[in-house]
Amino acid sequence: MYNIPQLQKKPGTALVLSGGATKAFYFHLGVLRTLRQEKISSIVGASAGSIVGAFIASGASVDTITSALHQDRVYLPKFDIWLDTVRSSKLFRPKLRQLTRQSLYTGYASLRFLASLPMLRNQDLLAEILDRLILSQSKATGFFDSVALEDLFRNFLPSGGFRDTEIDLYVTATALDTNRRAVFNRDYDFLTDEDQFISDVPIHKAVRASSAVPGMFDPVMIKGEYYIDGEIKRTLSADIGVGLADRVIISHTYQPYYGNNGRSVRDMGWLHILRQSLITVFHERINRWREYAEAEGITADIIWIQPDPDDIEFFQAPEFSFRREVQKKLIKSGELAAKKAFDRIYT
Repeated sequence: MYNIPQLQKKPGTALVLSGGATKAFYFHLGVLRTLRQEKISSIVGASAGSIVGAFIASGASVDTITSALHQDRVYLPKFDIWLDTVRSSKLFRPKLRQLTRQSLYTGYASLRFLASLPMLRNQDLLAEILDRLILSQSKATGFFDSVALEDLFRNFLPSGGFRDTEIDLYVTATALDTNRRAVFNRDYDFLTDEDQFISDVPIHKAVRASSAVPGMFDPVMIKGEYYIDGEIKRTLSADIGVGLADRVIISHTYQPYYGNNGRSVRDMGWLHILRQSLITVFHERINRWREYAEAEGITADIIWIQPDPDDIEFFQAPEFSFRREVQKKLIKSGELAAKKAFDRIYT
């Protein structure tokens, strides 16, 4: 289930980067600051991890990416170009046409429901309302248009091909209609029951597909198939990392909050209860893979980097934020987490 015999290992370190919205994006930048001396030979990324990975694999430095967070434009000396950065107003651009169509259709369904009220006298009206509301949501595929993210990489990358990256890049996505994991890359083309490795897709298209959070962004069509967020099918894709190198560093943000101050997550409100629940689901998926790796005797040297379980500031930070103080805090969390991970190994 987790072994991919077609992959060939190379000298160096494979870096695996999780998704997790802008929160994970900033955390990974902090981790990478600590890994400056690491000889990274391949990067595996999903969702936010694919964005960071694509930048780094293509030659952008951590300092350049970090400085771009606070500027409208950034100069990239490697390519001798000025690049417009992505602001929240560009990234979260509503799909107005689809949303208008959906609103009209929902309104029409509501009128039909009102007209049918005399025939529903003995029915559970709340259940009827919920059923019809849910069934009417068929005209919009997502709230936001993700084309801004694709345009960013199309402008940033001279050719847009995986073959031109300085570091081998692997971007994962989930096939919406077949439940396969797609792995966009440079070297491999093969199909299994679980995976499809594809080598001739532009990076900007792959990253957009990997970052298509269901409900927020519409699925992305590639080669006649729709793709969504890379971590829906497989959290982290650590199995790819161990197939590419004997040394693997895994950076993820799926750490539930386990505070020791006597305060329950319940006291933080419904949003944090939901956050804790979702993070726990991903955390358990990661633990299952770790148990499998130990049982199978996987020999790779694996270094795990994740937030501290009692880091309440990181836990409560919003998943989507472009505020400078939040960015700095999350980048710092990534730096500290990476340093602690290496301290545990070498001390």
